[in-house]
Amino acid sequence: MTVPKKSSLKDDSALISGTESPSTDMGEPSRAASVAFIRSWPLSLLCLCLFPLLIGLGNWQLQRAGEKQQILDTVDARLSSQPVKITELTTPQTYTPVRLLGFYTDEYLYLDNRTRNGRVGYEILQVFETGDSERGKSRWLINRGWLPAGRDRTQLPEVAYPLAAKVITGFLYPVGESTGDVPGGTPSKVVSHARIQALDTHLGRQLSLQFPQWHIRLSADSDTALLTDWQLVSTNPQKHRGYAVQWFSMAAALFVLWLLAATNLRERIRQKWFKKPTEKR
Repeated sequence: MTVPKKSSLKDDSALISGTESPSTDMGEPSRAASVAFIRSWPLSLLCLCLFPLLIGLGNWQLQRAGEKQQILDTVDARLSSQPVKITELTTPQTYTPVRLLGFYTDEYLYLDNRTRNGRVGYEILQVFETGDSERGKSRWLINRGWLPAGRDRTQLPEVAYPLAAKVITGFLYPVGESTGDVPGGTPSKVVSHARIQALDTHLGRQLSLQFPQWHIRLSADSDTALLTDWQLVSTNPQKHRGYAVQWFSMAAALFVLWLLAATNLRERIRQKWFKKPTEKR
């Protein structure tokens, strides 16, 4: 006995009629999902490499700004303290304020290629002798400040100094390591009233200084000071912070560039906000 088969025409018709409308509604999200968000992988990889670098450089500049600010705070704290008599100085430290009683000798030098406000000149280094030490006289090298250079570089500016005993104030500052010793040769002899290019311990030993590794920069209120305007740090914290802002701005610009050039963000925004409403059937 043969069992008659049920007609599947109705089911097929129902299936077709049931999927006809959803296919229209679901086709749009399906096509949108098929479009990848990142459309340029090479550009994305390049931005991925550059972005952390820019952020790291910005953080490094902020760190440098913090270090320079800490140095300036330490310097301000030392310079604001009372000057120490040079005879009572036990452990020399950078920026320690000192006071000396003595007189200038005729031994002075011109430290070349020193600028103030973009103008080239010399810093005057002069020997100062103190006679109030229990161990006898002591000799210190004083940086009196800056003098402008004339139009004729062969003519050095005249240096005036008092002959009577004076009280001067300043702060200790280290000199560079010795560069005057020539391996296998004879150290260069420093001549008084001459032009030099660097201040080092070799010069201090030749001048028979008390501490060849130190010299004293005059305070601006000393009556024998020239133009001082000492630069305490090579770069101030504000400049480092400005550099950090530049690096972070470049990182932000790179991120925006990646969104616009390497992704389909604009297309997705356009589809979301400017998509035509679906017609009701």
